[in-house]
Amino acid sequence: MKIRSEVPADRQTIRQLTVRAFADPDSHREPGEAVLLSELYSCDGYLPEYSVVAEINGHLVGHAIATRGWLDGDIPLLGIGPVSVEPGHQRQGVGTALLDEIRNRAAKHGERAIVLLGNPEYYGRFGYGPAIPAGIIPSDPSWGDYFMVLNLSDMPLPKGNFRYAEPFGV
Repeated sequence: MKIRSEVPADRQTIRQLTVRAFADPDSHREPGEAVLLSELYSCDGYLPEYSVVAEINGHLVGHAIATRGWLDGDIPLLGIGPVSVEPGHQRQGVGTALLDEIRNRAAKHGERAIVLLGNPEYYGRFGYGPAIPAGIIPSDPSWGDYFMVLNLSDMPLPKGNFRYAEPFGV
């Protein structure tokens, strides 16, 4: 498996794999994650260095993106999502490789922390923990322990209200 930065020529394939990754078999509607992804590419929070793909034998099988979010409007953090893996390649380490790559890039660039909204059992394996008890408050407090944070530094996490990039709408 090869992990690399996404290039604009990848975007149609990324969108298609995101649709497949989040497809609801009971619905014919396009998953919201695919719509969100298109909006993230054109927003102020888009950071090309944090949009990565996984390739196997020249085929894209996964994608993850982190965009700029803000704590209390002036402390930059990263917000990750969506993370998409082709259904036939799930549970084979693709998502893990994508998350590791974004974490490594973020740490190298001096980012303070990454937040996400996801399953605590899954993301806890990667060092993410509940953000609210750490003092990082989401725009929707009902997210509870599903709103998670990964501290990338030795310093204590800053505290405050977190807002994702504009397309998230929260």
